[in-house]
Amino acid sequence: MKYRILGRTGMKVSELGLGGHEYERFLNPVHFPGERKPEEEVSQDVLMATQGPRNELVKRAIEAGVNYFDTTLIEEAQSLGVALKTLGKRRAVHVAAETLWPLKVLGGLPRSKWRDAVLEMVESRLKALQTDYIDVFNVHMPEEGYSRKAFEFLIETLKEIKAEGRIRAIGAATHELNFLAELMRKYDCFDSIMVPYNYHRQEARKILFPLCKMLDVGVVVMKPFCWPYYGISFTYFCPADVDTGEYTPSQISLKWILRSPEVSTVVPGTNSIKELEDNLGVFAKEGKINEEVLKRSLEFALSPEGKAKLKELCENEEIARTRAYIRGYAKKALEAGGDC
Repeated sequence: MKYRILGRTGMKVSELGLGGHEYERFLNPVHFPGERKPEEEVSQDVLMATQGPRNELVKRAIEAGVNYFDTTLIEEAQSLGVALKTLGKRRAVHVAAETLWPLKVLGGLPRSKWRDAVLEMVESRLKALQTDYIDVFNVHMPEEGYSRKAFEFLIETLKEIKAEGRIRAIGAATHELNFLAELMRKYDCFDSIMVPYNYHRQEARKILFPLCKMLDVGVVVMKPFCWPYYGISFTYFCPADVDTGEYTPSQISLKWILRSPEVSTVVPGTNSIKELEDNLGVFAKEGKINEEVLKRSLEFALSPEGKAKLKELCENEEIARTRAYIRGYAKKALEAGGDC
């Protein structure tokens, strides 16, 4: 494993992190309103019924040198909390947690309730993770619902909590890069950011990376594989005749991302040891990658053949049985005309 520094936090983090460690894959409520509540705790009985494989996944990751674990939904935090407690490894790793739509939450409350709401955002994650501190507390930061007063209150309150030691760094997570850049220039309040960056979405390199370098802000990369369609790995669109060389398509994507020195760590969604081992394999190889693999995959995904592949994913019974969420996202992409 190789390590990099997470910006001004000073944390030495593994180039490969572990993300997407969730109890169950499902359709993102943002994209599928009404399908599921964004915040829904899993009961202990249900959680523990499937926790064994989760513990093994976290154990293997730590053994391989992975020390950065990202969680977004409450159930991911619950699961990781159980795993780290079982393994006795909480102090050996860095844990990131996220609060969703914080400004929307504050916007729906009277000003007198804001402080309690922010405290609850942090406390709920501390409780779920079964820990007394969070290394990186990410605030979900879309432009929708933004209010200057609410934002400034949120950041100032988080700074107080940081001073108390319950969180060690304040991060931001978003897909809206220009909006995040505006906030960074005006407030310089984030110690790290988590944004999508991959062969399809390269704009972070221009919009954010120079700014992060100037402000000494760490960069965590999400969505290394899910492109160009949300929720579906690009590997489904990798042409059979393209030469991947010694690397797998996923490893090529990771290697391509890590060529950017501004990137501190990449947190691919990882839900099996097989996926983890494939990701780890990138560190055992030193040869050059064939970037043509990524180019051809993107071209195929956006072509008529790519649309046919989306339809195939919708109709595939094995996908429907084992990875229903992919079927849902494929249907969504087709409904949008195959636009990403």
